[in-house]
Amino acid sequence: MPAPNLPVGSHLPSLDGHGVWFCEGGDAAGLPVLIIHGGPGGASRAEPAGWFAGLPVRWLALDQRGCGRSTPPGETLHNRLPDLVDDIERLRVHLGLDCWALAGGSWGGRVALAYALAHPDRVVGLMLRSPFLASQPETRRYIAPWHDWLGPEGRLWLGTERCATVHSVYSGETEAFIRDTGLTRDIVLSDHRTAQSWSAFDDAQSAPGGVVARGARWSESALPAATPALMASWAIHAHYGLRGWGALDGVPQGVLVPQLAAGSPVSVVWGDEDATCDPAAAEVLCEALRAAGLDVQQAAVSGAGHRMSEPRLACALASAAQGWVAELR
Repeated sequence: MPAPNLPVGSHLPSLDGHGVWFCEGGDAAGLPVLIIHGGPGGASRAEPAGWFAGLPVRWLALDQRGCGRSTPPGETLHNRLPDLVDDIERLRVHLGLDCWALAGGSWGGRVALAYALAHPDRVVGLMLRSPFLASQPETRRYIAPWHDWLGPEGRLWLGTERCATVHSVYSGETEAFIRDTGLTRDIVLSDHRTAQSWSAFDDAQSAPGGVVARGARWSESALPAATPALMASWAIHAHYGLRGWGALDGVPQGVLVPQLAAGSPVSVVWGDEDATCDPAAAEVLCEALRAAGLDVQQAAVSGAGHRMSEPRLACALASAAQGWVAELR
């Protein structure tokens, strides 16, 4: 959900029927840093802007197509990872910026890397929180506890096909699943019981160690309401899952290594008990970026999961931001 205390913001000129929302704050004379939210299907939040409080940074944030304050909500037409990259570049041109640094979290890390791959001469540094690389080992690890978390009660409430729907989105077997069940893409994206259960599962996985460590289980009384915002979030999320998190649109799964200028600082921070985005993937990414000659600072936060608001991770992110900004040129 969008954070209520971000600035009002405005929209880029409409393109492909999408009005992309953005806002900015911080030091107007500072180095521009674009904050890229997670998801897919998330929205800009206040916490990342807080990392740069008191630093010489002009931070910017935008809601990706179909997300948050962007319009229309939940729209999947003309909504691919290359479109998100193009929107970021449109924002840079719209603001008259020569270059900027990027701070992306989770799925936002993949978007940031994809932009840096396409426009390396415009990026002077990367800060990545719990990055998602979109590989099948990552997504299968995330969804592995799904059926056990549902339990008999949840599986009965959802029904066999709905239970399999969420699993298929992450397993890389969605096309075969839709063919075998006769479900259409629109049904997958618009089913409210699927969206409600997925949202509850995703929230539980964000805690340190995820649902396995907590022993969390599905409960109808604890499900979020099927609000328009939730349905829009699920529609965007499932849409990208069906497209291999951008792989079907030309952005490879796994590590992306942009050829940034020498000296461009990279900071990567994650929780070592993250059940949503695999810590091993973050380590592999750091190794690959170092091999490309980039200056990489990394921090695995002991006992932290995926939630950036968790005190240990929040503290580490603020500290990392301070060191990272000091190295930006």
